[in-house]
Amino acid sequence: MIIDFHTHFYPENLAERAVELCQSFGVTPASDGTRSGLIVELDRAGIDLAVGLPLANKPENVSAINQWALEQQSERIIMLGTIHPRSSESEEQIKWLHENGFRGVKLHPEYQQFTFDEPDLEPLWHSLIKYNMFLLTHAGADIGFAPPFHSNPESLAAFHRRWPELTLVLAHFGSWGMWEEVKTHLIGLPVYLDTSFLDGYVADEQIVEMIRSHGIDWVLFGSDSPWRDQSRDVNFINRLPLTSEEKSKIFSLNAAKLLGNK
Repeated sequence: MIIDFHTHFYPENLAERAVELCQSFGVTPASDGTRSGLIVELDRAGIDLAVGLPLANKPENVSAINQWALEQQSERIIMLGTIHPRSSESEEQIKWLHENGFRGVKLHPEYQQFTFDEPDLEPLWHSLIKYNMFLLTHAGADIGFAPPFHSNPESLAAFHRRWPELTLVLAHFGSWGMWEEVKTHLIGLPVYLDTSFLDGYVADEQIVEMIRSHGIDWVLFGSDSPWRDQSRDVNFINRLPLTSEEKSKIFSLNAAKLLGNK
């Protein structure tokens, strides 16, 4: 079984715009950015389940996007919710997400323009802990933005230490493009790291060393579809010199545990 813990798709009226935006950054999408396009890619790559990551770019859009996310839930797609750090109704939204079966929320420090050390965001972290919701966040550099970036391994490690009860999933193996800092500050901490957008940017030997140093139980398979070809990323994990048990944990067992054995 394979669970892709990091995928994106958009309503039909927004998908074309999202694809064009990514193409402007030099990324060639593997699908058209729609739900049906994702299903085609899942079948082609032999992936059983996708975790969809919606994102609210404005506080006033949170409720509508979460309602849309609820409508997308299916046997093949498990959606996370979204929260905007500037929203005044975060606890109400988190409670609604919890009551409707969502297990976690997605944030993006670049698109949502925040840092994890802002005191005003403490109620948000309290609410996620209160309702037992995990947080999946973009981490590190983003090709759509210029440095300095709003997150890095040192700041994320400090955030974890301030909020150890909050389950963290850090995309792009802790911080994209900051691998040495990941080794220094994040490897070995009890936080989940996903494998999205690694192939071609990290040597196979280096990622195997990082996976084993971090702990196989804390690694999740992710592709960042449609911005990456899911088949390529499945092949990436399969070619790594890991045991079959290690690959099973990365591909599905760790994700199933985090999602509540869905």
